[in-house]
Amino acid sequence: MRNGQKNKRKMTRKMNRRFFCFPLLLATLGAAAMAIDLPSAWRPWRYSRPIESPRADTLNYITLDRQVFSHSENQLADLRIIDDSGQQLPYELRSEIAPPPAPVRLPTTLRENSFVPGQFTQVIVDLGERPRFHNNFRVQTTESDFINWVQVAASDDAHVWRMVNSHAPISRFRKDNLEGNQTIRYSENNARYLRVRIQEAGHSFQVSDIEVFSSPETKTARPAEPAPLFASLDPDTAGEGSQTQWTVDLGSSNVPVAKFKFETSQPEFYRAVRILTSNDQNEWQFAGGGEIHRYVAGGKTEESLAAQSYELWGPRYWRVEVLNGNDAPLSGVRLSVAMPLRFVLFHPEPNRSYRLIYSNARAHAPQYDLARTLQIPALQAMYHPGLGPEEDTANYADPRPFSERHPNLLWIALGVAVVLLGYSALRAFRTPSSAEEEK
Repeated sequence: MRNGQKNKRKMTRKMNRRFFCFPLLLATLGAAAMAIDLPSAWRPWRYSRPIESPRADTLNYITLDRQVFSHSENQLADLRIIDDSGQQLPYELRSEIAPPPAPVRLPTTLRENSFVPGQFTQVIVDLGERPRFHNNFRVQTTESDFINWVQVAASDDAHVWRMVNSHAPISRFRKDNLEGNQTIRYSENNARYLRVRIQEAGHSFQVSDIEVFSSPETKTARPAEPAPLFASLDPDTAGEGSQTQWTVDLGSSNVPVAKFKFETSQPEFYRAVRILTSNDQNEWQFAGGGEIHRYVAGGKTEESLAAQSYELWGPRYWRVEVLNGNDAPLSGVRLSVAMPLRFVLFHPEPNRSYRLIYSNARAHAPQYDLARTLQIPALQAMYHPGLGPEEDTANYADPRPFSERHPNLLWIALGVAVVLLGYSALRAFRTPSSAEEEK
């Protein structure tokens, strides 16, 4: 009877060991399945992803996702494309596939700069005979802290005026170290004169210049929106009463932020936004800001609900603050965070498969002729292959020097040296000299 119970317990233990070993075996097999050997020249790259079904008869581009950003090094300088023979394929990295033409500043003359007490400051801008089409200008001012509404009208003769923007804001918040926005957009036209009225009743608003910019000569496709990182985040529960704030952990210092977007049910408002960054959540550095607003003008709702962060690299932690002043916090406000888009453009060869490799801290940005020769005509057909799943490099060789790979060995060796020196010194003190032995 006892022997039967012992045999039963042994069988149970064996079955338990097999039960626990089975998931471990599956995990090991899964990890092996997601690893691949790279040619010897590319072993220092830790990760790679196959480029799925590239097309050799046209320009190809892939879009980098958060996983590539997180595991890449030196702001994507370590990216490489290799083929199935281990040869490197030139590529061009862009934030836009076809960058829009840069705006051109038009020559202007200020014909009037006057103040109507209790109403507004008025500036008349002359763009000269036969001006190009234009649709925006920037106000140059020495004013330091302000939020003012601006009305813009256009005319061909400076007598008959037509409204092109009846209600638009300009702002600056120097006391909060925020530059604000002094650019006004309006309906495109080629009128010779612009009349700018800045609604400030208390004093003359100081305007040193109005910089007018031309409209693009060719209409380009609307740029793609940045890729989302986090959506609809609630504000922090702790924070000052005069501001609403969010603290965001990106989980990696390799992921830049392009934009912060806000949602709110508040019908009308105008608030400054301050952006801070940190590597440890203890010390915070100013990293920019902007303003968000919503208002109704001419029966139409005008709004701007995003603050740019200019794709800053390096910080892991971000703090976003909406400065409420003496107003109540915005109702139902939430925050979304977006990362920038990056496109990798390349010309694949026929009958080749390709792989994107990355994560090598010792790699520098490559130099290819393609960066200077690639021209993308309007309406050029392009192919957009996808990226397969990320795979570890099975034969990975760490490119760092031995001392960097094993930093503790240096301290251990130093400790051993100190002990040996101490031991030698102690023996020297304890060993009697020849003179003492003769005595």
